[in-house]
Amino acid sequence: MTPRFTRSSRLVGAVGLAGVLAMALTGCNRSTLDRPSQPVVLTGADISPLVGVDPDRVVAFRHSLEGSTPTWTQIPVQVDERKVVPFGSQPSNNTSAGVVGTVYGNGSGGPTALQYADAGTFVGADADPLVDANDEIVFMAFDAGGKPKAEQATEPAGAVPGSGTAIFVNDARGSNEWGWVYLFESDGSLDPSAGQDYVDYDFELASGPYLTTYKRADGPNLETSSVVTDTYEIGYTDRWKETSWRVLADDATGVDILDGHKNQFATTTCGRSNRTFAGAEGAFVANTDGPIRGIRSYIGANSGPLTQRTHLMYRDRTDVITDLRVHAIPGIIDFIDYSAAAVGITYRSSTLPGGVTIDGASDAVGSAVPSWEAVDGPQGTVYTRNTFTSSQSSLASGTVHFYRDQTTPTEQQCWGDGSYYGASGAWIATGINNTDPRNPPFQALQGLRVTEFSSPEATPADIPTDAADWADDLATPLVVTVTDYTP
Repeated sequence: MTPRFTRSSRLVGAVGLAGVLAMALTGCNRSTLDRPSQPVVLTGADISPLVGVDPDRVVAFRHSLEGSTPTWTQIPVQVDERKVVPFGSQPSNNTSAGVVGTVYGNGSGGPTALQYADAGTFVGADADPLVDANDEIVFMAFDAGGKPKAEQATEPAGAVPGSGTAIFVNDARGSNEWGWVYLFESDGSLDPSAGQDYVDYDFELASGPYLTTYKRADGPNLETSSVVTDTYEIGYTDRWKETSWRVLADDATGVDILDGHKNQFATTTCGRSNRTFAGAEGAFVANTDGPIRGIRSYIGANSGPLTQRTHLMYRDRTDVITDLRVHAIPGIIDFIDYSAAAVGITYRSSTLPGGVTIDGASDAVGSAVPSWEAVDGPQGTVYTRNTFTSSQSSLASGTVHFYRDQTTPTEQQCWGDGSYYGASGAWIATGINNTDPRNPPFQALQGLRVTEFSSPEATPADIPTDAADWADDLATPLVVTVTDYTP
């Protein structure tokens, strides 16, 4: 089992700024970071000493005192290789053989994007198999430690001498909240996972191997894919179809509370939804299972064949990034629709901190867009923050909050169980200009939905305070300083 962490109140700065600077300079043997679900994502450009190193030889350590003994402890780190690649175009039929070099494995030229490399898709492996400037190096903030004092400065066993880089991670929201992680090149005797595996992502395509059986011209392509951690389990049944959530954290019942993560133009429109997206053209960019995170990335949404969704799946949370690339459309809703197993759970948000019970009966919930949402009950606790960024400035004023709790809604449900159970999310209820890079001029629109899973809240009255603190953390990235480590 992986270690458990709970969110605590912010530390009071007893030593003041001068004390923090003194400790940072002279050394302190523990981390005080309070970001239990936060990954730290760097690139090769941030850590130039590792450029040119085999990714399998990038290792990470924290430093601490075990009793009175200075100790190096290896922690897991993951390198995800990336490459610039054209999207290509969907083939004219499902029997066309794919060729490595574009996301679709068909066509050439056209728009390009920086994508996660994957030898198991038509994107292919990175042409540079070593760490390069655009590759990502990822570790978890909770694995950080302290800084060794001058007399304790050594190098860990298994590290190539002189290869160390010190990563100072500081939480600007807190007082005295910081920690250190040290990256080294291994001599080959160390496993970058450090014997840990925070995430287990299994891509299971019903038809067989992706490169030879995936229907890129016309779906559906059924899956039994899943990601499982100590905290949650999520199931996927096709591209664009996230269909089950089980909270596995301590004391949660573990029942499946999700009907689906859903998208459609409007409540009365099913001509375009996750069902039609999965049933049309599409391809996978990457399916990666690492010790820190799983990556699930794909493209293809009807007349937006370059529209892309990427799931970054960590131990306690998932980040779902959606890049809209399509002709002008009338709007879009991005919402979570819970299942009947969620009945009795309480829905709250920053605009409705007192909450309402999800029970299939309508509630008065305002249209102001919340900064956070939460559900909590014996089934577990789930926090959500859903944001959009766009170069089209008019979208902000046209975005409202969507909430429905109706067992038998008047509108036809596009897919799923036919009911709205606490369905909630953001609705861009105004026209979205062209976002397809194949047809300039075009706008940019990206959605980011962050979801965190945890045990049922012992004191539900604390949820508004804790969720607001969590959302503020997401809005305030950790500050990272990279220096050479010289013992």
